[in-house]
Parts: sequence; structure tokens; C-alpha cells
Amino acid sequence: MQDKNKFDSRNKSFYLQALGKAIAGRRGSSKPRLGGGLPATMRRIATLAKIAAFQLGQAKKRERAARVGTTIPGILISSITRRCNLDCEGCYSKALRPGARPELSDERLLSLFEEATRLGTGTIMLAGGEPLLRRNLVKKAAGLRGVAIPVFTNGTLVDAEYLDLFTSGRLIPIFSVEGDEQFTTGRRGIGVHEAAMAAAAELRRRGALFGFSVTLTARNADSALSDRFLREIEELGASVLFLIEYVPVASGTDGLVLRDDQKADLSRPGRFDRYAFMTVSLPGDEEAFGGCLAAGRGFIHLADDGALEACPFAPFSDSNAADRSLAEALDSPLMREIRARHGELTETKGGCALWNKRGWAASLSACALGPRSSAERADA
Repeated sequence: MQDKNKFDSRNKSFYLQALGKAIAGRRGSSKPRLGGGLPATMRRIATLAKIAAFQLGQAKKRERAARVGTTIPGILISSITRRCNLDCEGCYSKALRPGARPELSDERLLSLFEEATRLGTGTIMLAGGEPLLRRNLVKKAAGLRGVAIPVFTNGTLVDAEYLDLFTSGRLIPIFSVEGDEQFTTGRRGIGVHEAAMAAAAELRRRGALFGFSVTLTARNADSALSDRFLREIEELGASVLFLIEYVPVASGTDGLVLRDDQKADLSRPGRFDRYAFMTVSLPGDEEAFGGCLAAGRGFIHLADDGALEACPFAPFSDSNAADRSLAEALDSPLMREIRARHGELTETKGGCALWNKRGWAASLSACALGPRSSAERADA
């Protein structure tokens, strides 16, 4: 209960700080720090206030569930498709979940999202692949009440209809870049960086919430963590920056793991306090939370085919939500075992503690691993 409260306390603080930064930016200058003019800034503040209030109510639901021994994740990460219009080097989705499997229908995914919200989940992250390829599902998800819905996208498919959806405040696009234009072009292709920045600029003008996501490697971390890049996205009007430590899921990629000095820079207390946006580091600081937050302690991952996995970086599953409730899938033997031993899953080199102990996870009874490449099987 105490560990769970630690997550909820941090989660509550995150949204309240985000609201506070938006208000401070408005008060601090006749030209608001987040850009877009006064009406746009006030729109962002109002949206953040609604999100923060909803999060407090959802935390109370999770607290009530915890008292009777039920674990409800504060965050549901749903990879709604493996399909993508890009072919990025080192893509997690392709490396960890190769091959095509039937995707859950729009109706089934929406049903699971609604169940998660009823149970107490406050944030549903839509990922992929490229989630904007499932336009009908994204449009329907925009109708969910209260819950915050970040959508992780490369930005190249953002059109007038998506801009309107994002402006409505129900969806929060998170544009995936690699830092500056050079790094993004090198990994994602020509024009991708420009497309993301153009969409961000238009959303700033409209007063919509949006953010950025950067996968940090030993190659791009110095650039992505530089004051120059961080000030650039601040000027664009970003409300949040996700900093995702590279996890070496494929053989021969250990050299991309953050160096010790880069990791120390990332985790330095107060490192990002001077910026107008919030930051989220993933997989996260397991030691600060008393162990790994996977398997529902803080978050859970729903794959596009319905497999309920402990973590996006560690695709271990023994249950599927295609034909059972989310609550039932969360209470599977594997998820219970990981939660029971979360204290053993502390910070390790390579970011994800659970992935680094994948041999242990694979050995758990009733654990059914999804298809993996021969190189990954050898690593396990």
C-alpha cells in the first residue's frame, strides 16, 4: 500500500506541477512563455486544470481498490497497432514483437479503455507502431470522458482532422523525435522532424496541449539534454517531454546504452526545473519507487492483439484481454508474481530492470512469451 501511494503521490504532484508551470508562465510575462498568445495560454491552463482534477478522483478509486487487495494501474499503455508508415532504425515494436497478429477491434479496445477508467486508471497512452493509422479508433477515443490520452506519433500523418481532434483537448499528441533535426533525420528519415515541428507550431497557435518524446542513446543524449534543444521545445510550447532511456533489446546494441555520466546528468535532482514543461523519464527510477512499477503497480501494457504485458520494454504475458476483463487479466499469476517481487527489480544498466532479468521472468510458471527473434531468444 505504501509503495502504491508513492506512485500516486508522484502522479498527483506531476499534474499539479504542470498546472502550476502553465499558470506561472502566464503570470511571468506579458508574452506567455508557452507561446500562442493569451487566449491560447488560458485554454491550456483550463485543460490542465480539468485533467488534474480528474486524476485526483481516479487516485481515490485506486486507493479504495488497494484496501481490498486489488491493484489498478494509474497508467495504461496501449500499443494499438504494429503498423507504421516509417521504418525507423531499432524500432522496439518490430524488435520485441515481430510478425503480424490480428489487432483488437475498435469496439473491444474502447471497451477496455472504458473499463480501465471505471477501475481508476487516470492516463491511457496510445502507442504503436504509428497509432494515427487507426484513425477511427483514435477519433472514438477522443470521446472518452476525463481520462488523459497522450498519443505517441511521428507526426507525419497529422492533417486538418487530427489538428481539430488535438485542439479539442481530449487527446495530447506526443511527437517522437531524436533531439535535433540531424538525429531525427538519421533515424526516422527526411522530413519527419520538420513535420513534427510544424504540427507543434500549429497546435501552439490553437492553444492545444502537446509534447515531445526522445529515445535517449549514448549517441544523441548530449544533444537532446542540451539547453539549446530544451529551450527550443519550450519556445514551441510543449507541455511535457518524455525522455526514454534506450533499452538494448536486440543483440549487439549495448553500445547505445547511456554512459554513466549521461545517466547521472539525466537523473540529477532539479535537472529540468527551470523549463516551462514537465519531464517524464522512462522506464523510470525503480529505486525511488521501491522497485519496478510494471505489472500494474504503476502501469501496464496492452498489446494490439490483447496480450496484457507487464511492460512495453519486457513483453512477457500469460493473459489476454481479448476475451476477458481487464481486471481478470491484471490478476494473472504472472502479474501477481512480478508485483510480489517488485523490490528485486531495481535500477540496472540499460534502463529496464525487468528486461534485464528476463530470464527470471520467462521462468515464472504460466508465463507465455510472444514470438521473438532468434537473437533475443539467445540473449534470454
